[in-house]
Amino acid sequence: MNFFKLAASSCAVLAAISFTACGDSSSASSDDDKVAYDCSVKDGVKVVAPAEGESFKLGDTIKVVFGSDMNFGGFGVEIRFNDGAKKISLFDESIDDAVIDGKTCNEYSAVLDAKRGVEAADDAYIFVYPYSKQSKAGKSGTFKVTK
Repeated sequence: MNFFKLAASSCAVLAAISFTACGDSSSASSDDDKVAYDCSVKDGVKVVAPAEGESFKLGDTIKVVFGSDMNFGGFGVEIRFNDGAKKISLFDESIDDAVIDGKTCNEYSAVLDAKRGVEAADDAYIFVYPYSKQSKAGKSGTFKVTK
């Protein structure tokens, strides 16, 4: 009987140590891999990525992250530069599957493709707009695109 108690308690201690070790390493890596964005917005669009000061190269894939509470027929996504004078759509079609609850972050990948007309610029930003209410658009921080 004593042997059984010893074996059971040893297993319990080993299981607790293993569980703690696994839990610590996985939570640390997931915390490092995730960026916490605040996409809360009322009456518009809030673009949180790319962030102010980031730098990308032509051909890079970037993350476009935005939140909105606007239900007006989908969203257009453009990269703009030269003080907004030049604008290029980053997607062939509108974004129609965004969650529009005013708090959820919607994340999409876009390629900075020279074939679309994207060029090197020091003052690039992402402009996300609801199709039927463009006055409620949001824009990212200014970032750099290099060759």
